[in-house]
Amino acid sequence: MPAERLPCPPPPPDRAPAAAPLADALARLLAGRAAAPSPVPGRRAAVLIVLYDRAGEAHLLLTKRTDTVPSHPGQVSLPGGVAEAGDAGLRDTALRETHEEVGIPPEALRVVGELDEVPTIASGFVIRPFVALLGAPLVPIPSDAEVARVLEVPVAALLRADAGLPERPTITTLRYPLLGEDVWGATARILRIFSRVARCALAGAR
Repeated sequence: MPAERLPCPPPPPDRAPAAAPLADALARLLAGRAAAPSPVPGRRAAVLIVLYDRAGEAHLLLTKRTDTVPSHPGQVSLPGGVAEAGDAGLRDTALRETHEEVGIPPEALRVVGELDEVPTIASGFVIRPFVALLGAPLVPIPSDAEVARVLEVPVAALLRADAGLPERPTITTLRYPLLGEDVWGATARILRIFSRVARCALAGAR
């Protein structure tokens, strides 16, 4: 079942749980559903939603791309990138790119599931998102060539922002104001899927 059809009860929690319980709840939910493929073809890419704790509350990591990268310069994105020939699969693509962009080693991450594929509108990519739990404190080491800013977003803040969106947002209304940045495009569509799945997982964990 695609994420947009999941019966997610509002409202979102005022405070998300710690990252590990959230990741466990997501793992249980995602194990029981098949991630939907993209409706259109494209060049394969993968991103990682990294869950970790700050002050006992689940956060996720976003990056603002530099103005010099070839794809989507200056935009807010999730760590990830294009599949390469040496990758064993898209999961490895997401882990490799996350290591290259923000310095998180793959062995510090536990992948708990994958989300529906998201095609980009103009650049011809099909993105497979994965969700992972960071088993150590986050100490980002951003790539100077690719990352202009690291954004540490409380999951509860994302879910509150998501609850304020229209039920069926358009390309122009699907935007998240997070930490002073305007998050839109494919990243916003992935965060919409994650928010829906996270709300379902948290409701089931109560």
